[in-house]
Amino acid sequence: MRSVLLVAQIAPPSELVAARRVAGFSKYLARFGYRVTVLTSRVSGDGEIEGADRVVRTNDLLLTRLNWRRGHFAALSGQGGRGYAAPSVLERVVVPDLSAITWLPFALPAAMRLARETRFDCVVTSSPPQSAHLIGLALKRRGLCWIADFRDGWTFEPHHPPWPFSAQRRADSSLERRVAHGADVTVAVTRPIGEDLHTRFGVPAKVITNGFDPEEVPTADADGLLDSGRHSLVHTGRIAAARSTPRPLVEALRRLRNDDPAFADRLEVVFAGPLSAEENALLDAPDLSGLVRTVGTLERTRALALQRAADALLVVTEGARRRSVATGKLFEYLAAGRPVLVLGEETEAARIVGETGAGFATSAEDPVAIAAALRRLVESPPKGRLDAVDDYSYPELARRLAELIEDVCA
Repeated sequence: MRSVLLVAQIAPPSELVAARRVAGFSKYLARFGYRVTVLTSRVSGDGEIEGADRVVRTNDLLLTRLNWRRGHFAALSGQGGRGYAAPSVLERVVVPDLSAITWLPFALPAAMRLARETRFDCVVTSSPPQSAHLIGLALKRRGLCWIADFRDGWTFEPHHPPWPFSAQRRADSSLERRVAHGADVTVAVTRPIGEDLHTRFGVPAKVITNGFDPEEVPTADADGLLDSGRHSLVHTGRIAAARSTPRPLVEALRRLRNDDPAFADRLEVVFAGPLSAEENALLDAPDLSGLVRTVGTLERTRALALQRAADALLVVTEGARRRSVATGKLFEYLAAGRPVLVLGEETEAARIVGETGAGFATSAEDPVAIAAALRRLVESPPKGRLDAVDDYSYPELARRLAELIEDVCA
């Protein structure tokens, strides 16, 4: 039986997408016969993780009074009614990320202690935060096999603005290079991220996407959330956290209402999830009444039920500015079996939807193109090929990770 240490700052019971990746790998690696230890932060909550032989939760300054962005983290987690906060000044200072000073000082000693106590065959570090990979670097020096899992690019299509000083940029690039060359293999959550790692560093980069758990079945219902007399297009989850905006979609809906009121009366776009103040103002505009609705943050099981009750599902991206995007909700949408519309035809999300036949994509920025796509979605909705969708289930994705673990251990 192989023993694997899985390192990720965010893990269950957190509702963030990163936690679902940890949950899927832990659960199904255990079924394949692996003994999994999860090292994570207490910021994710407490409790066991299915499949994990052991869960070690460390302290994190995000849990203390030193965390001046507590409301921002609550918004990300879908807690309460708090809004997103602007990036702090400190985030423009600490390389590669704030977790290097909030979590790494606790996680790294814990990882070293675990490595002394347990004979691990392999460590898997998952980012962001990118500083999680520094734990992999340290354990690699102790002789452990190491897989570095990139859920986002590092210097490729980063979420943060460019570093203001050249010394920071050099330090950030140097750390990325050390991680890419130090790992036995790198894993990318999308093809563009993997291609970038291979092209710039000449290292083997395997693609293991996010996915869905086929055993996760909604135990709630979507009663009262949809208008049975309209064609419901549903978006679940966060928009602002992905740096995208619904503004072009709103302009497209206004065009439809002005040009073809009868068609607009057949359609509703429903947003479920935490919204920023700007998004709330945009979506609650009086002239969109009946056409756009927000239902707030839902418990996960009810959000899944809403996806399955919808006539179609919506992915909003930044388009060409972030080609590597394939948001976690996309794979829940595939599991729901409803037609999917992606705003961002240049993105990895668009490629996956086209590959599975689950839907189609259009521009993320052109209201005219979006309006035409909405009309097509209502009048001739696509049907997905369920056999292709199974490739994105966590049993299959964990099997691929298990193969990589065996390769590096061999």
